[in-house]
Amino acid sequence: MDGEHGAGCACRGTTCIHDRMTASRGPVAPVRRGPRHRAPRHRGPGRHTRWHRGVRQWLGRPTRADAQSGAVTALFSVPEGMAYAAIAGFSPLAGLYAGAVPAVVGSLFARTALMVTTLTSAIALTARTALSDAGLDPTDPSCIASLTLLVGVCMALFAALRLGLLLRLVSGAAMTGFSAGIAVQIVAGAVGDATDYHSPHHNRLVHLADWFAHISTWSKAATAAAVVVWSVAHRHPRLHSLSLLLAMVTASAAVAVSGHDVPLAGSLGAVPAGLPRLTLPDWQVLPQLLPGAAAVAVVALAQAAGIPRTVSGPSDRKGTGAADILAQSAANLGGAFFQALPAGGSLSRTGVAQAAGARTRWAGIFSGLLLAALVATMGPLAARIPLPVIGALVAIIGCKLIAARTRDIRDVMDSGPVDATVILLTFLATTQEPLDRALLVALAASLLARLAAPVRAVYRNTLAAISRP
Repeated sequence: MDGEHGAGCACRGTTCIHDRMTASRGPVAPVRRGPRHRAPRHRGPGRHTRWHRGVRQWLGRPTRADAQSGAVTALFSVPEGMAYAAIAGFSPLAGLYAGAVPAVVGSLFARTALMVTTLTSAIALTARTALSDAGLDPTDPSCIASLTLLVGVCMALFAALRLGLLLRLVSGAAMTGFSAGIAVQIVAGAVGDATDYHSPHHNRLVHLADWFAHISTWSKAATAAAVVVWSVAHRHPRLHSLSLLLAMVTASAAVAVSGHDVPLAGSLGAVPAGLPRLTLPDWQVLPQLLPGAAAVAVVALAQAAGIPRTVSGPSDRKGTGAADILAQSAANLGGAFFQALPAGGSLSRTGVAQAAGARTRWAGIFSGLLLAALVATMGPLAARIPLPVIGALVAIIGCKLIAARTRDIRDVMDSGPVDATVILLTFLATTQEPLDRALLVALAASLLARLAAPVRAVYRNTLAAISRP
């Protein structure tokens, strides 16, 4: 039998039903099985695309406000960096260079986006002590490079040892007192340049009291011009973010036109046009500098610990952790090869950037790049900024930092006697002792306050139980 039926077919008759079906639809073509068709699978972004997006999200988009803020911060860095370096006995150029490469590297990696990493007065003085204790020349670029490199290494070790966890144990009350004390130090360190009266007292509170007592000896012309211009521009909505820059430029021009004899930034040392040369550390002096470098690193991190609580930009409130410490470490490791003094998070320079309208980390990046360009092209012109003008504006920034903490101080003082005692102890320690010791006082006061909390709770519960009928 033909067709699809066979010997076992159940069809009967002359024509099989299978033959009739085959005849009606024609010959059946053999089925050819090719490769199975698969729908395209949706794949997410590649590794390179995800990395690119992450970098863009981390850096943010630079704005005009960031460029303005970077310009103001760079101009401030010229006389302030030179002054800090000269006070500690270093070459003023080393203070300038500390605001270039460290500022760019620190802003690139810091979790607290608006933090500006550069030289501070406390870091400069501690660095001079470290070099003196090691018997090294503070004017030797290779010795400075060795110290800055070791400070970066110590910071990296502190991050590996989770030093940020210890800093997080500092309570809000203690950190408020610590930040207020640093702001007072900023004001006390600036009023001398602003009025040309330098008090001999080390205690910052006594320093300010003595400064007020000698008001008759102040040099007021340049300072008054800067304060007046800043006040007018600060009240104008469109000039608010440019108030610091306008005050600096206008007051400097007024001093130049009037011929008033005031010290200029160039009096701290010559500012030649050019970028720093590549400098290698002196590897043989590293063991001698290790204890001093650790002290400098502690002071720098102690100053930077209060910055995340003062900025209002895109920052992580855990900014005192490993990310910010590693950012400052990278800033020192990079600046060590370009004649920069040790650097750390600067509360005053961060305040300048924020007051000038900083929005993202690009403000700090622009400040370092613009400072390098300024030193390379117009160093002698930047040296003509009057020191009283920069001192007055730095004092204004310090006062603004204190004013920004007023509400927090009031809340802490109203929260109870324990927190009030903690903030007062920390504030007094910060204005009288080195910052590394002040940070230890803040940590000890915070721990004692936490231990006292359950004791107070038991005491209150016991009193309540006794008073019940």
